[in-house]
Amino acid sequence: MKIRIFISVLLATTLFATSSSAVTPTPKPTTKVSKKATPKPATSAKPATAKPSVSSSASTTKKPTKKPTKKPVKKKKKVKKTATPIPSPSPVWPPVGFTTNAGIYAKIPTVKELRGLLSAKLKLAEDVKKCEKNACGAVVVAADIQCRWWEIRSTVSMIDPSDPAKKLLLGSLRTTHKSLSPKTYANILLISEEPLYLPPAIDPATNQELTPIARTGISVGGISVTCHKAATNETIPTNIYTPFK
Repeated sequence: MKIRIFISVLLATTLFATSSSAVTPTPKPTTKVSKKATPKPATSAKPATAKPSVSSSASTTKKPTKKPTKKPVKKKKKVKKTATPIPSPSPVWPPVGFTTNAGIYAKIPTVKELRGLLSAKLKLAEDVKKCEKNACGAVVVAADIQCRWWEIRSTVSMIDPSDPAKKLLLGSLRTTHKSLSPKTYANILLISEEPLYLPPAIDPATNQELTPIARTGISVGGISVTCHKAATNETIPTNIYTPFK
């Protein structure tokens, strides 16, 4: 079983402490007087000796009054939605700007899109070298289902030198591509063997090869894309060009 669609557009992060000291004053001597008339020799009283007082207050340190401490309240950490890695968003589906038929999608990339594809994939960059000398096209395909293999048919044409309003068919191109998983894109180059330049000529005067002359107005179009659900025994991928004689 196969599903086919046709595309008509062409490529491209206080410690509080107080100190006190006790001081004992030195007492003054006192004298006693006799009450009798006969004076008796005065006797000096022994000076009262004051016993030194011992300060009971030594150097003390006032301890700060302990205030009841409140247990710290643990705040719940707010987990941001971005705390876990966010996966890259999936490609937009269904594809926008594609020609579609029964869940099969195809699109001719613009020149800017094609350049981006070539810079991202080395294999395409190698293939595009072939397009420096031969006519080529490109198509992006995808499907809702798994396609076991893809088949792309196209034609190569050029503007009729005698009538610019007409095109001359130069040949047909059949391109195949491997299996694709559902909702997966593939960028496929359509590489023909139709030369973009006239055969090299030799200058008879110098016997040197002249600069190649480009054949203007050559393009790849008339593209149809087929999604095959059944396997095939043929070799894939391929680009088979059949010129019209």
